[in-house]
Formats: sequence, structure tokens, C-alpha cells
Amino acid sequence: MPSPQQPTSMPPALINAFAVPERPPLMPSELDKLSRAEKKTHSTAMGTLVSWTFGVGPRVVLVHGWSSRAAHLLGFVDPLLAAGYSVTLFDGPAHGESSGERASVVHLGEALLALAREWEPVHGVIAHSVGSAAALWAFHRGLSVHASIHLGGPVSLSAMVRQLAIGVGLDQAGTAAFEKWVEDFIGHPLAALDLEILKDGLRHPGLIVHDPEDDTVPFSAADTLHRNWPQSELIRADGLGHRRLLREPAMIGLCSDFIATAGSREMTRVNAGGEA
Repeated sequence: MPSPQQPTSMPPALINAFAVPERPPLMPSELDKLSRAEKKTHSTAMGTLVSWTFGVGPRVVLVHGWSSRAAHLLGFVDPLLAAGYSVTLFDGPAHGESSGERASVVHLGEALLALAREWEPVHGVIAHSVGSAAALWAFHRGLSVHASIHLGGPVSLSAMVRQLAIGVGLDQAGTAAFEKWVEDFIGHPLAALDLEILKDGLRHPGLIVHDPEDDTVPFSAADTLHRNWPQSELIRADGLGHRRLLREPAMIGLCSDFIATAGSREMTRVNAGGEA
């Protein structure tokens, strides 16, 4: 995938914010948990990727978000194992122990797609933040699952790019130049990563979980995804923010139950007032 040079007029911080993720270190407890898994390395078009698999049974794949790593989703492992699934986590391109210095939602989505083809069949996917958008890309590109769960995920790369441009004070010409750089970097038009295009891959039951007060990805993204996905349910994760929902036992249990039923049972629909 192309990785164009930074335009001379583009603020370096903008390029870094879009394409250069941080690599948070592993906590001792995370390292201990991962040591109990089967660790593998995979040579792919997205670079060398590292994965960890726990247990045996139908496979559920966990996809982390931007500047995160596989270990941040370890809270989902034990409940899914107890439900009879195997659980696979992987560090995306330029994240964690995987190779690379730059990445994007497309790189992460292509990594998921490449690994899923190696692991077929994949029963379900649980994805957080940019990992959710990457999963939408993978579904659009042909990944088939029985169910997926989307935690605090965006639905428009165009909107994300505009938000970054506004954040650094780019004018109209600067924004257009940045959009062109992004398109060259990901190898696709920005619109190809918007829900209007991606929704054609949503052919399975889905659960969407989002805090209305999420200050990283607006709740409107979850509402838009739900309205465009007939087989989806939307749960308001009030008070859990963008990341704490990855550690909330009740929410993790809800997600495990959804995967186990593949969306066949009627989930609790939370109305706009937050009452069940």
C-alpha cells in the first residue's frame, strides 16, 4: 500500500495524528495473560502481524482501536472461553508487536481480512473504535461472520479527516491537500470508507455499543450505523466513555451473550431516554 511523502506545507503533527499510532507498553498483568495463549506471527501484505489465540471452538476475533493493542481487549477472553469459543487477538499494523511505522483504518481492515482468511471460518468479531471501522471495511471486502459487535466506532473517514484538518486550523486548500494525501496513503477515495458504501457488507446480526457522552467518537456515529443496519441493536453505554466499556464486566457479559446467540434473541433496546 502506498505511503506518500509528507507534503511540505502539511503540519507534521497532522500526518502523525492520522498515520502514526502510539505503542503503549504492556502491563505486567497483560503480559502474564498473553503468555497463556498460542502466539503466532503472520507474514501479510500489511507486514508482519502478531496474534494470540486462547482456547478451542468457534473463533471470535477481537480488533483493537487506534494507538491501542490486542491486550487492551483481554477482558473479553474469559467470558467467551466460558461460552465455548476460542478467542484470537492481534496487534494491527504499526501497533503493539506487529511491524510498521504508519497505518490507517484501511491497513487495519486489510490485516483483519488477511488473517480471517487464514483462520476461516470466523464466528464473530468484537471491535473497538477505529477497529470497528476496520471491521466494516473487512465485511465490505468479503469477510463473513455470524455476528459482530462494534464498540464506540466511527462510520465516516471523510468526517474524521475533516475533523483533524479543522483541529490544526487548515484552510480550504490545506484541507483539500490533506484529503488528497490521505487518499494516496490508503489507496482509496475517502468516500470508500464512509458508511454509505460500507453498509453493503452488513449481512449479519450486529450489536452497537456507545456512550452518548463519548468525547472521542460522537454517539451520532452509533445512531447512523444502527439506522443503516436492519439486523442491529443499539445499546447506550451510559457513563462508560470511549474506553472504560472495554473493562466493564456487565458490558463484556452482554457482548459475550450476543455472540453466543448470534443475535437471534431479541436484545434489550434502550430508548432515547436511556430507559430499558
